[in-house]
Amino acid sequence: MRPLPCVHAFLTASLLVLATATPAADLSVRVLDKSGQPLADAVVLVDSTVPGSQPPPVMEATIRQEKMRFKPYVTVVHTGARVSFTNLDAWDHHVILGPVGPGGFYLDATQNQQMRLAGKVGETVARDSRVVAKPGAYLLGCHLHSSMRGHLYVADSPWSRVSEADGQAVLTGLPAGPARVRIWHPDQVLEGAPTAVEVSAGGSAVTVNTAIITARRR
Repeated sequence: MRPLPCVHAFLTASLLVLATATPAADLSVRVLDKSGQPLADAVVLVDSTVPGSQPPPVMEATIRQEKMRFKPYVTVVHTGARVSFTNLDAWDHHVILGPVGPGGFYLDATQNQQMRLAGKVGETVARDSRVVAKPGAYLLGCHLHSSMRGHLYVADSPWSRVSEADGQAVLTGLPAGPARVRIWHPDQVLEGAPTAVEVSAGGSAVTVNTAIITARRR
């Protein structure tokens, strides 16, 4: 008995999709600073024009104010994400959230979003949140404690990670084929040129050398 025409067409289309589907692969990126040492807290972005599935965007994140620091120091989300801020210290903190410009300063004070978080009392933790609508780098600060700085990066690529202490960032689910790697870091002075890479089906690795000199974190 022959299959019905519609069933035959569906099976044929499915086989064609399977035959032409691009296999997903992993890309391990090692980021080095100007002196050749591993660069932590670098935002690694991978761009690919090869058709294929993409990982779900990061649409929620929580940044803690704890022991006079923003933790994590660098956070990556995607456009339209809601970012929550909590204060785990016993004293009040302030949050200034705004696009960062040259030299690591706020680009335009009129674009900054601000909130004040009361100190933790018992198990009661103050919390507030904002939605970030534009891609790019944002600076986090505190009016009450000027030494506190953190960073939020709103990624325009579905493949984005923050490098670990060893400078490594592994991006998963990339389609095999040509791609490019972009790096952003809080201490960079100028944006570096993208690095071209060929992602193979079995996984690939690339080392990205930068001109970034890391500043001592307070």
